[in-house]
Amino acid sequence: MIGLAEVQGGSSAVAVMPRLSTAARPAPQQSLGFAANQASFNPPQYPEFDEARDYIDNLIDSVGTTGQVPREFPVELAGFFNSFGQSLQHDEFVELGYGGAKPVRYDTLIRKKIVLSRETTYENAVDDQFVLNGGVSTTGTIHVLHESGSSYDFQPATEFEFKKAYQRATETVRLVGTGLYDKNERLKRLIAVTIVYSEGGAIQPFESRLEEIAATPAGWYDGENPAPSPAAVQAMRQFLEEVSLLSSPLPHLYPIPSGGVVAEWSLGDWEASAEVVPSGEQLALNAVNTTTADELDMLVGLNSPDLMKEFKSFMGAISSEEGPFDASS
Repeated sequence: MIGLAEVQGGSSAVAVMPRLSTAARPAPQQSLGFAANQASFNPPQYPEFDEARDYIDNLIDSVGTTGQVPREFPVELAGFFNSFGQSLQHDEFVELGYGGAKPVRYDTLIRKKIVLSRETTYENAVDDQFVLNGGVSTTGTIHVLHESGSSYDFQPATEFEFKKAYQRATETVRLVGTGLYDKNERLKRLIAVTIVYSEGGAIQPFESRLEEIAATPAGWYDGENPAPSPAAVQAMRQFLEEVSLLSSPLPHLYPIPSGGVVAEWSLGDWEASAEVVPSGEQLALNAVNTTTADELDMLVGLNSPDLMKEFKSFMGAISSEEGPFDASS
């Protein structure tokens, strides 16, 4: 149990919170200066915690001074340093100190030396560019490629994030999170990362993008999938020609492993998509609210005279009243 012993002044208030046993629990506010018997209160001491703190400080100071981890350092403690200071950048450090003791500097190099003294790999921050390369839907696993030529797998936190990454194969994204590295700073495995899409970048005119998609060869995804069908590419072209007349934002366009083509929009909290099936006959509309998890689905015939009416109704349902889509227009 932890109790509040006193509040020290200064540029910021400092709360002193000693560990207390149930038997030695003080009366409320007894040691805060509000009670007459403050001087008689002696909180219990826990020397093992002081010893552990001093041991860690001395360990870090020794590694920083000598560049070596003491031979007697217990192997079972090395892994705990994976999470201690993991967010520090290469030019950052923290100073550890207590009760007027000389501050001890702790940085990424010291952390790495301590972990690797007993382990063959260590955890560190990931923040780099990768290319989405499909995935495995049965396990929720996404494949990515690094510019070094190495491939990695990871599992997005939600099904929505998996589907989004799965559909956007060949797109370059930024992955931010934690990875497993060897002593030479080579990334061995992605542990937990978040995908950052470059939504703010320029969107290619749909005609040139559709030409690229039409030229995508069979097997681009898993070696066996079909190329985007000419019918799907042409149907998406005709659909976007009508959408562009609505003065609406143009979408991102991607081939999908089935042989179809998908268009995607980000509208506030909503992620919307319009997928043309390989036959070019139907348009599958889907939208997911990333905050509430609400979902909207529609299936419309691409030859239907009500196609644009249905599309505007769909987009109007997820757009603000001032947005580009108005179901009543």
